[in-house]
Amino acid sequence: MLDRLRTRELTVTELAKPFKMSQPTISRHLQVLERAGLVVRGRDAQFRPRALRAAPLQDATNYLELFRAQWDDRLDRLEAYIARLQQKS
Repeated sequence: MLDRLRTRELTVTELAKPFKMSQPTISRHLQVLERAGLVVRGRDAQFRPRALRAAPLQDATNYLELFRAQWDDRLDRLEAYIARLQQKS
């Protein structure tokens, strides 16, 4: 859903089209995304189009980047350890 909202606002009906889910199920998913601050609800006459709010995703990306170097280092050490084990056998 977030990927589909990346390009433009969509109504619940438009969002539901490619998914094999009922409209109420799509609406429940959208409510969760709205509470998480990832989707905002607009107002266009009788429609309530949804739009992506990407700022929280950027915040999560920035947070996870703090750990990238740590995990790269750990994986490099694991790879070196496995190479040493393979050389011994």
